[in-house]
Amino acid sequence: MNSIWKYWQRLNIKSTELIGVAVGAFIYSMTYNYLLLPSHLGEGGAMGITALLYYAFGVPSYLSNLLINAVLIVVGYKLFEKKTTYLTIWAIAWMTVFLKIPVFYTYHTHELIVPTLLAGALTGISIGLIFRYNGTIAGDTIIGKILNYFFGISIGTGSLVFDLFIVIPFIMIIGFTNTVLTVIYLYVYSVFTNQFLANIGAKKAVLVVSPKYRQIAVTISKELDQEMTIFNGTGYYSDADQHMLYMIASPRRVTRLVPIIEREDKNALIVVENIRSARGLDMRRIL
Repeated sequence: MNSIWKYWQRLNIKSTELIGVAVGAFIYSMTYNYLLLPSHLGEGGAMGITALLYYAFGVPSYLSNLLINAVLIVVGYKLFEKKTTYLTIWAIAWMTVFLKIPVFYTYHTHELIVPTLLAGALTGISIGLIFRYNGTIAGDTIIGKILNYFFGISIGTGSLVFDLFIVIPFIMIIGFTNTVLTVIYLYVYSVFTNQFLANIGAKKAVLVVSPKYRQIAVTISKELDQEMTIFNGTGYYSDADQHMLYMIASPRRVTRLVPIIEREDKNALIVVENIRSARGLDMRRIL
């Protein structure tokens, strides 16, 4: 037992990650049970196969989702970091529990675009939350990884192809109209996932050029405990040496950084840029 605990500690899995992934799994499962199934909408990836089995043969969603993802995790085990793999298993375990909870209220409406858009938004937020805390829900993510590993196809493209491949059979089960709504749902969900990841946990790069760079660095370090790097450069026209500060910070921290820089040097050049990844080895986030 002690050796298992030490191994778990080496993975550096934080309690916030466990909670965040579990909350994401809860939102996703409730959206699936309370919006997608009652509205007879489809899904992509492993949950799409789960929905097909439910509509066609009445197979419980929690059971088919568990079995399908168990197979995918075994196949794609070596393609993920160990931490991501265990957080994915954690997510699937909670999804199994939440999907098994009985539905207490069935939502019905003739305006199917409403549950379509709402489900897309909630699914996007839930998946974004799971990704934010370094987990996945397996399914199309693993398929995308496998296609990327063997054929060089980007993970995003591989996942999309797999999703569309799964959506096609829904035409025979839920009809053409609901299949089109399913495609709309998948699009909304992807947009919300991207927006969630872009705004929650987003990072910005701050570049400062000033002759008072040392004074600015000392003040920022003292007041915010912010890490930074000093670069040496040369002005093209002046041919004079320039010193630059480079920092990676959250949007909230940037709102505190800029006033400090302006206080120390009102003429300082400040460049703030959005960045896609602050972890050079985390290619899953970049791709």
